[in-house]
Amino acid sequence: MLDYIKNRQIFRWYLLLLPTLWSILFLADYLWRINPEKGYHFSITLWGLQACLMLLMMITSGCFFYQMLIEHKKVNAVPDKTKTKHLVIIPCFKEPIEVIQQSIESILKQTINAQNNIILIISFEAKSPNLNASKRALMNTYEKQFYLFNVLVHPIDIKNEIPGKCSNERFAVKQVLTMIHQLPNEFNLRNILLTVMDSDTLLHRRYLEYIAQDYEKSIGSDSVNIIWQAALFYNWNLNQSPFFTRITALFRTIWMIGFNIPFQVHSMSVYSSSLTLCIDNNFFDPTYQMEDMHYFVSSMNTRKGKIKLRPVYLPVICGPTSGDNWQEEISEWHRQTKRWSIGAFEVFHYICIKAFNLGIIMTSRLTITMTLLYGLFQSIIFFATLIAVPIWHHYQLTNDAKLWYILGLIPWLFIIWVFCIDGLFTHFFHLKNEKVSLLRNIIHIALTPIVLLSYNLVSFISLHHLAIKGKSVCSHDPSEKSHLNRLKK
Repeated sequence: MLDYIKNRQIFRWYLLLLPTLWSILFLADYLWRINPEKGYHFSITLWGLQACLMLLMMITSGCFFYQMLIEHKKVNAVPDKTKTKHLVIIPCFKEPIEVIQQSIESILKQTINAQNNIILIISFEAKSPNLNASKRALMNTYEKQFYLFNVLVHPIDIKNEIPGKCSNERFAVKQVLTMIHQLPNEFNLRNILLTVMDSDTLLHRRYLEYIAQDYEKSIGSDSVNIIWQAALFYNWNLNQSPFFTRITALFRTIWMIGFNIPFQVHSMSVYSSSLTLCIDNNFFDPTYQMEDMHYFVSSMNTRKGKIKLRPVYLPVICGPTSGDNWQEEISEWHRQTKRWSIGAFEVFHYICIKAFNLGIIMTSRLTITMTLLYGLFQSIIFFATLIAVPIWHHYQLTNDAKLWYILGLIPWLFIIWVFCIDGLFTHFFHLKNEKVSLLRNIIHIALTPIVLLSYNLVSFISLHHLAIKGKSVCSHDPSEKSHLNRLKK
């Protein structure tokens, strides 16, 4: 037993979340039975906290979206005169080459000159299917369209590595550094911005220009302490996805622009930083699976809490989970929900063990925000408030009924708001193929509570799975992307 605990690293800080979350669920139901007054106050507090979080995200996401509309209308400001160069890394595994090519095309459409300013690296896993054919096709098509383009292969079975994005990107950056040292002086390391993106990512045409201009405005000590994060919208054939996939994707966007970015929680999927920060950070930790969350927190550790998550007020379109049929869709949805949750709880542990470097204030801020978003909001809040419904019924005929009605109405306003943001996005950013009918939106709104409760259940069970099996379940299981290619874009 002791060997099992030691080898799997069972005792980790996220175990503190289990009694906390179970206590909330227990008190939401049992306290009211033994002490109605205290149970009433506890339940109203839960409902109030949920309502406050939702109102907060509505306000912050609305402000973020408004800034996006303003920035989207701007024209490029002579980007070719910039001194900043770009290193873009796309880690790949089993994605169809057609999906990868669409992502590359979005980089070629950037307002900066790709042949003068962009190094693009595609980094496959050694176990990728059709590896040689994909490598040849990409090299033949894009080798001469960038300042430097290369397709790398991340070897398998490297000691002390978890296969996935962290280890893949670490390998890619280290290989690129060797290449950069052989390039002319305009590719000075201090002038290079690193952008990491998934293989199913469509960058806004001004994305690289935007971060370069912001970087040059911040030249100095602060410039290497910035991680840029854009709003991620999952409208890549999202209108053709099943309701549970679409609803989850829409909420992920709101969680990001309404909470993650405004409150500096962590980066996600597609982000940028100076290459200098990445080097000082010892690249990416290959023993973690959630490279985006971990990169932000480990950078915080490197810079002793001085990292800023800078918003990029431009949208980036990503692919949602997908499958060829409903059974595969459900399987993909479950697998990715589980992976996101496990990755977040594992990063929670990392924050705790790096508390000395981060400082009390920064550690407290990160642990509280992650507990609120992942521990409470995404794991149990909907279960806890559902348990408290009998109390709502008990008091609905009393003088306190108005408060309960208000707190019960806000979640529905929040859900409608999430769908409104999606409708505004597809309208103002001219995604005609992504629009969804009013009737289908109404049906999806009605089904949203079921999806959110299911999300809570998967996330909560995932924490128990992690607590029992420890580090051994922290592997990167990439989502299926083949369906993105078969759907009409």
